[in-house]
Amino acid sequence: MTAVLATHGLTPGYVLFVGTLEPRKNVPGLLRAYRLVRDRGVTEEPLVLVGGKGWLYQDVFEQTDRLGLREHVRFLHGVEDAALPALYNGAGVLVIPSFYEGFGLTALEAMACGTPVIAAQRASLPEVVGEAGLLVDPDDPQAIADAMARVLNDRVLHSAMRVSGLAQAARFTWEQTARTTLAVYRAVLGSA
Repeated sequence: MTAVLATHGLTPGYVLFVGTLEPRKNVPGLLRAYRLVRDRGVTEEPLVLVGGKGWLYQDVFEQTDRLGLREHVRFLHGVEDAALPALYNGAGVLVIPSFYEGFGLTALEAMACGTPVIAAQRASLPEVVGEAGLLVDPDDPQAIADAMARVLNDRVLHSAMRVSGLAQAARFTWEQTARTTLAVYRAVLGSA
């Protein structure tokens, strides 16, 4: 972990986002929430955005500048998949403020690494995160900021989310997926 963080000039405790910079990911909402958290003095750690440039990605850079966050936001593009576990492990929290996610793999990856997750209460994210993370309204930067402040300030909550996240991630194994798929086939074939 140390080598990967050093490569990117990071120290543990940063706020992490992993995903493509595109409108459905709601990175501008995350930037507004991060600005609120910084203004409250909750963290001096950077916001680290890991992922590629999607459509309308320039809006994210413009929002970063408008909010005066250029020196506090780190953009990491072209990160190898092998480096992601170290980046998850070094994060104080992963935030997924997306308006839509097909599954929410980053939530699962973060929880499997023991990283607390804050996710939008939309689409598949509540099912993936379950009770292990904090769910927020992605349209409300204040709610996202409040959740970030809770996780970053409360060591007991942080530890509890770490433990419950590991347990939640363990529910999503290939073996469990195969069992669930088999049960669906049996139910369908049994009723035919």
